[in-house]
Amino acid sequence: MPDPDKLKNMTDWGKLQSILNENPLDKRATSIDEGRLLEHMQSLVKGQDEILKDVAKMIRLSWMKENRTAPVCSFLFLGPTGTGKTELAKVLGSYLFEDERTMLRFDCSELASGDMSKARLTGSSVGYVGSDKGGQLTRPMFANPKRLVLFDEIEKAHPLVFDLLLQILGEGRLTEQGSGKTADFTQSIVVLTSNASAEEIARQTEGMTDYHDIFNAIKSYLADANVFRPEILGRIDKVYLFKPLSGMVIAEIALLKIAKLGKDYGLVVKFVAPELLIQALEANVKVSRFGIRELERIIFDQFAGLLVDARAKKVKAVSFAVDAKGQIVCNYDVT
Repeated sequence: MPDPDKLKNMTDWGKLQSILNENPLDKRATSIDEGRLLEHMQSLVKGQDEILKDVAKMIRLSWMKENRTAPVCSFLFLGPTGTGKTELAKVLGSYLFEDERTMLRFDCSELASGDMSKARLTGSSVGYVGSDKGGQLTRPMFANPKRLVLFDEIEKAHPLVFDLLLQILGEGRLTEQGSGKTADFTQSIVVLTSNASAEEIARQTEGMTDYHDIFNAIKSYLADANVFRPEILGRIDKVYLFKPLSGMVIAEIALLKIAKLGKDYGLVVKFVAPELLIQALEANVKVSRFGIRELERIIFDQFAGLLVDARAKKVKAVSFAVDAKGQIVCNYDVT
């Protein structure tokens, strides 16, 4: 468990608030500032610095291409649940495009059936009910092809979904069944996430330091174990293995989640006592197998009610302390 003394000066709250309130429209351009992108990712995604550095470099180099026949970048994020895979996709979507809401996200546990999943993504064929409505993937891409497209837990998708991915990753396009129109993916970034065989892959790559060796070992394992088809792996630009998170990293994430929760209620969180972080982390340890998502629930239970009360009193900023009985105290900043 992190040392409370180390937590006291861990976060620059002013800088954190500016990051949470950044307008991504200011950064949309024909080129990418790699350093600025990396700094932004590191401020919001913790414990995966080596991955973030390579992602920033890959995006900068690929973004500059004038002629593309595939997405700007395609990534496969592997690793245990709660290590930042989906969070990184959200951060990239909000930074590179208009905001996080432009991201198309599909939970592949809902794409496990064959024809139904294909119809959901690319629309129903002519003559079937709903063919005029188009697909939940193709129709938004017609409206705005500059997006991050996320397929969460891709290993759960039906083989027909992988057939569609082959077209997207290999040709940068996908035809809608009902209209016959072609959706353009050459201005998008495609991210696949998976926690399949995370522990075994970690063992397979233990001790490796060269990215290419790790990349080849991961691809070979996934193909040999029939987790992913070789032709899918061959079309993915980069595969990254996310590491389990440590105590101090989780403490940093807890601070981010509290600040973000405050922002969701229209409030600025100026300070959180280290003792409260320790309480949250101790509660999270008891259910650690559920990862960061469970930490979010714990933080919501601890702080949401106090934030709602503060908002009702027209307060703009708050700080959280702890009293002698270990209870959370919400102090209002009226300046």
